[in-house]
Amino acid sequence: MKKMKMKAMAAVLTGCMVLGLAACGSGDTSSAGAAAEATETADSDLKEIDVVLDWYPNVIHTFLYDAVDKGYFEEEGLKVNLIPPAESVDALNFVASGKAQIGISYPVDIINGDVNSDMNVRAIGAVSQDTLSVLCALKDSGIDTEDMSTLKGKKIGYSGEESAKMEAISVAKAGGLSEDDYELVNVGFDLVTSLTTGSVDMIVGGMINDEVITMQNAGYDLETWDSSAFGVPSAEGMVFVANDDEYQKDPETYNAFLRACKKGFDDIKNDEDAALEIVMNEMNTEDNPLDEDQQRQSYEVLMPRMETEDGNFLTMQDDVWQSYIDWMYDQGLIEEKCEPSDVMTAPQF
Repeated sequence: MKKMKMKAMAAVLTGCMVLGLAACGSGDTSSAGAAAEATETADSDLKEIDVVLDWYPNVIHTFLYDAVDKGYFEEEGLKVNLIPPAESVDALNFVASGKAQIGISYPVDIINGDVNSDMNVRAIGAVSQDTLSVLCALKDSGIDTEDMSTLKGKKIGYSGEESAKMEAISVAKAGGLSEDDYELVNVGFDLVTSLTTGSVDMIVGGMINDEVITMQNAGYDLETWDSSAFGVPSAEGMVFVANDDEYQKDPETYNAFLRACKKGFDDIKNDEDAALEIVMNEMNTEDNPLDEDQQRQSYEVLMPRMETEDGNFLTMQDDVWQSYIDWMYDQGLIEEKCEPSDVMTAPQF
């Protein structure tokens, strides 16, 4: 897994200064050396934070890239490294083990990890106020979106997160099926390929702002529907997660991070073109090729979900988390109930 190179502006400016001196015929490079030394000193004064993304870089991460580029993290005394995951569970695992300070994960995974696996993690802010994950199948799959008993004998692909697996089980249970009536397949990041090639009949964990758009643009005729119709409660779609011990030691560092994120979000919320420019300049690489039209579609889907009438960007609500805890307990997905305060802390700024 590679760390992505988020910001090289200081290095570029230093390089330009050196070239400029050389072009002028000046043999004195002391100014350039002093500038480089000052940059290194400034960087050493910043607290370095590794942030593991939930997926490859795309529009939903634009506020982070904006905050890096505009220096919002530096203003808060932070140097932030944005790291794409190699596996879909990296963010939670890396944060729990102390290999990263912050990750982007999902409420169900955090509750499950805290209660069942003693991972000692805590949500600290919501990236999206609404669920982004949908159930998705090709229209000729034979699956009736209003009758989950039609999943009998089908292969259900999920994205690797425990939340997606739990969602699939719950939806099938709503159709009166046992786990012997269908096959669960962990397809990891290959949600689109697994569905369009017929390797699975339905996918869980596909994002309405990503996989759905990708397949529709490729001409596939899809059925998409919301698992909330089958008893899965709505919740914040994606959240920032931190190691609870580290958070308790230094909550201000995490709040400083969130303050900078809020500034980045305000920028991209108010200027769609600028947001798309960041996406195509910062995230579009040979290893991660992005289509601008698709990213624009994604932006238009995401903005009303990242901040809603019921919740501003980053905010979290106790009652929303309680509904998820209750659901997980009722489904037998956690052995005991916890309190929302055990697994989340709303942003304190």
